Amino acid sequence: MRNSAGLTLLELLITISITTIVLTLGVPAVLAVQKNMQLKGAVEVSYFAFQQARATAVATRKNIHIVFNASKNWCIALSDSGLCDCTIYAACTVEGHEQKIQQSDFHLIELRDIKFGKDSVAVFDGVRGLAIGNAGSVVFSDGDNQVKLILSNMGRVRICMQSGKLGAYEPC
Repeated sequence: MRNSAGLTLLELLITISITTIVLTLGVPAVLAVQKNMQLKGAVEVSYFAFQQARATAVATRKNIHIVFNASKNWCIALSDSGLCDCTIYAACTVEGHEQKIQQSDFHLIELRDIKFGKDSVAVFDGVRGLAIGNAGSVVFSDGDNQVKLILSNMGRVRICMQSGKLGAYEPC
């Protein structure tokens, strides 16, 4: 009786072939899931930043600005002192604290079509939290899907799908 320990060449080739097939089919799916998660994360973090800006405006009775920089290294920041440059560390603050969403946290996502009031800045007034004259929208994209974040004049923020399919967002 022959007792062998280890793998034969045939067993090794079959194992390598199966591993190659699994990786070939699995890696694109994992990358697609990662892009979807980053897109959803960027949109939802921005949505809650808008909600926080509105609540802070009413609570502090100060206008809160939401500033956008749509460059390759995009950023979105909240400010209680007017216009600021969110690419500069601590230039945009609310009550002394920097509140910023940046491309480095969502490296697969890009900003497109920023359309807000003057200077492409959203502003919530400090009296009632309205955005009259500063309403608009911004589009987040992962290359395949585009999600729009919309701010109404009444200060309402909503999310809709401009193209593609991602979660339970309504079409625009």
